[in-house]
Amino acid sequence: MCRIPLRTPALSIIILLIALAAGCASTSAVPFTIQSDPLGAYVLLQIKSSKFGDSSDWIFVGNTPLSTTRPLSNRQLQSAESVTIRVMKDGYFDQSKQWNPKSLLDEQKEKGMVFWNPRLVRSSE
Repeated sequence: MCRIPLRTPALSIIILLIALAAGCASTSAVPFTIQSDPLGAYVLLQIKSSKFGDSSDWIFVGNTPLSTTRPLSNRQLQSAESVTIRVMKDGYFDQSKQWNPKSLLDEQKEKGMVFWNPRLVRSSE
């Protein structure tokens, strides 16, 4: 068995940075900017996949106006059927927008972010 002595702290730090960089390569940082009219709506995110039995739970992301970056694993994106954002506000109908993973990443590349600004419609309640 071959042992490599780690005598210098610099070498240890370099190895740690390489390991961290390799782990980070398996995710994509996707910036989202979500507005709504009126503001103050809840924003939920769902990544739907049946390939690996992944959960399709809705994840609360924040309230509008919202600018956030979400790390999405490449495994999630490769196995995903769809990525959906839902905007909800009391007294208004919910609205959703859905992307397939390729169109989500294409929009991010083209615009520098995933952007959506739904106009919420009052419910009759």
